Amino acid sequence: MGENDTHIGRRRVLRGMGGGAVVLVGLGSVGGASAQEAVTVTAVWTEEEEEDFLAVVDHVEDETGLEITYEPRDPDTLLTETLMDYEAGIATADIVVLPTEGRVRGDGEAGHLEPVGDLWDEEAYTTDHETVAVGDEVYAAPFGGDIKPGFWYRPSFFEEHGLEEPEDYDEFLDLLEEIDGIEGVEAPLASGNGDGWPLTDVAEAFILRQEDGAQLQQDLIDGEASLTDERVVTAFEELQELHLEGYFSEVRQFGVQYEFFWANETPLYFMGSWTPAFGAIEDPEDLDYFMVPGAEAMVTSINWFTVPTYVEDVEAAREAVEAIISPEGQQIWTERGGFIPTAVDVPDDAFELDIMREISEQAEELELVPDLDDALGDPFQAEFWSQLLGFWAEPEQEVEPMLEELDAVLQETVEED
Repeated sequence: MGENDTHIGRRRVLRGMGGGAVVLVGLGSVGGASAQEAVTVTAVWTEEEEEDFLAVVDHVEDETGLEITYEPRDPDTLLTETLMDYEAGIATADIVVLPTEGRVRGDGEAGHLEPVGDLWDEEAYTTDHETVAVGDEVYAAPFGGDIKPGFWYRPSFFEEHGLEEPEDYDEFLDLLEEIDGIEGVEAPLASGNGDGWPLTDVAEAFILRQEDGAQLQQDLIDGEASLTDERVVTAFEELQELHLEGYFSEVRQFGVQYEFFWANETPLYFMGSWTPAFGAIEDPEDLDYFMVPGAEAMVTSINWFTVPTYVEDVEAAREAVEAIISPEGQQIWTERGGFIPTAVDVPDDAFELDIMREISEQAEELELVPDLDDALGDPFQAEFWSQLLGFWAEPEQEVEPMLEELDAVLQETVEED
């Protein structure tokens, strides 16, 4: 993921006046894939991740004979623009990649998406149809899974300063104190931002370290638990304590924050499995991670491929989806690093980095839970992002009133879903 930059070549974009709307040549009401002789895809991947996806595209084009073009968007723009286009009966692209199951279900129920359940057998993937289904119809197909394993660090930094991974939470606090005293360190913990979403990963990790944290997270998603649960309050009070000790860095765009992380100015960065592939990581072999002490589960978020009902050539879009999500398609990105496949038939030796193989193997041994805000979608997701940005800006605020306000939106979202 990353900020939306200007690209040429595979991108064909006309920016209209008013509302910042983006209209792709040959899309929606102005013609579908067959009219422009290409299948268009939009997702949040930019920079190194865009190059990785384009490698998959090259493979699929060779295998299918289709021409595929790619248009990146930042997460907030992707979610808002597609919704506006759908309400107007326009396909933003022939294939829209959404990271939020809640949004997939909402779009499917509203009639905006084509069913694609026949394109993938749930026994051959690490997820199931129910996640993105409304009734008997399945409205998305799984591509890569983003696993949020824990705090990344550089072993060279730990070795230089005699640091060790913490075995429990008290040792974690001791580690933060030690790091905070090292010359050149701005703060032990990096604060990544992208409209609020990376901060949610940190918050969810502290929820998972509470008693029965994995079940608590699932119960929150199902509406069977409240954010006012004392365990959630405890998780946020622990985050508050770290803030008040000055252990969190200045909030920066998450891609920029990688530069500070690699320079050992913010030596611990809670981030996802895409980390080794980021450009600021000069030597992926000098990476390791540890889970938040006490956590016995990891969060996973899946990139879901959807086909809007407003696409002119639905069959071409479906053919592209099937080829991209196939084991062969997912293996291309797996070999390039920073990618955990959802297709179970991708061979283990596709992981060229030991650390990626270790994440995958550890994920198989632990319980995996859905990403809280991705699973629920809006209005909860937008409110969660907003509240966490406010919490990072004013960490001294009372935790319980904030969670009460946020829980009201959670319950509203669950009822709507």
